[in-house]
Amino acid sequence: MENGRAQITLESLAGGRPVAPPFMKLEIKLHSDSGSHDHQIELNPAEVRQSAAGRIEFVVDGASREADWVEISPGIYSILIDGRSFELHVTGRPGEPGGQASAYDVTCGSRQYQLEISDPRRRRHSGPDGIHDGLQEILAPMPGKIVKILVAENQEVVQGQGLLVIEAMKMQNELRAPRAGRVERVYVKELAGVETGFKLLRLA
Repeated sequence: MENGRAQITLESLAGGRPVAPPFMKLEIKLHSDSGSHDHQIELNPAEVRQSAAGRIEFVVDGASREADWVEISPGIYSILIDGRSFELHVTGRPGEPGGQASAYDVTCGSRQYQLEISDPRRRRHSGPDGIHDGLQEILAPMPGKIVKILVAENQEVVQGQGLLVIEAMKMQNELRAPRAGRVERVYVKELAGVETGFKLLRLA
């Protein structure tokens, strides 16, 4: 732990029980000050793409894990793994023309990493992920209690604006708007308890 914030490494995600390989397999090359390491991760991409928050099950180097996550603002993710909270700042890096890997810079606390992610099956389309049109449900990324609601129904919000504060594992997390829009509906009340995946708000 560094400055009160846990350090994250892909090695820290391993150590669970081995399971049968599910979903899509990706190859990851992790670069840091300590060197470069190769890993394999298997996940269900639909669990990530269907919303800007939720719980995802995945396998790292044969070890089964799960995590609660939320995109609190574009490129900034709050992740809860085994009761440990991480805030990741992720930005894309230009790749080589025709290259088969996607490259990212990732910052967690004071540590910086470079990731190269390759899909052996390589998707046939290359449209950008994370673009939301129309209605978008904001879901609880983890079990917790709604501490404060920062917006009202029919209120216009800008990208990155705070929507509500949820308390989990004695930590408060502010969920922010993933895009500009209008709050069409608020499903919850302050001090209400919610489970992972519970509908919190709807953006139009």
